[in-house]
Amino acid sequence: MKQNAGDYSFEYKRKQQIKTAHTCIFILSVFLFITIFVNCILFTVKTSTSSMETDMVKDGTVVVSPLLRNPSRGQVVYLSPMDGESMPLYQGIINRIANFFTLQKFTPFKNGRMTGNTSMRRVCALPGDSYYMKDFVLYVKPRGQDYFLTEFELAVKPYNISIYSVPVEWDGMGCAGFLEENTLGQNEYFVLADNRIEGLDSRVYGPVNSSRIRGRALWQCFPFNKMKLY
Repeated sequence: MKQNAGDYSFEYKRKQQIKTAHTCIFILSVFLFITIFVNCILFTVKTSTSSMETDMVKDGTVVVSPLLRNPSRGQVVYLSPMDGESMPLYQGIINRIANFFTLQKFTPFKNGRMTGNTSMRRVCALPGDSYYMKDFVLYVKPRGQDYFLTEFELAVKPYNISIYSVPVEWDGMGCAGFLEENTLGQNEYFVLADNRIEGLDSRVYGPVNSSRIRGRALWQCFPFNKMKLY
């Protein structure tokens, strides 16, 4: 049977519409997959300060898993802002996607508030632990035990901290190197910066609730010569 020009034109348009629909579905599926992946499985975080040196370099990129929110002593966690406020959801999603593909080199939306910034901190004491600090080192008595041990003896993996002398005129400034004995409540974690002189941590804003833990650091992937697993 002979096919006229109108039938051919209709068939061609129908095929083009199907092709366009398949393309749109594919693009949407990829976008949804990436969105779910970077919000629920793995995402990257830029360490923009020196508060976690020497284990985490300034301006490095760290891979974080939001699936891991029950840390052990000595592990590094990614914390939500201290003031509990954050940017709108759509901005956060766009930031994470852009960060993931650019290794944190491009962030479309920025938060200028100091208390609105996220942070990386090391978990040194768990819920129910008792602790005190001497010479910037935390001593911890795990819940149900009788003796205090240093944070390094209880850590699941070894790590280093940064402690250095400061000018006399800095006396009274910065974070304290001594803390009296205290005990953590339910769902409370005591977190510290590895740079014990400059980093803000639980010595300033107190224990953090488990709800503030957004994930655990797994791998420093940039710079390439500083790659390491946590």
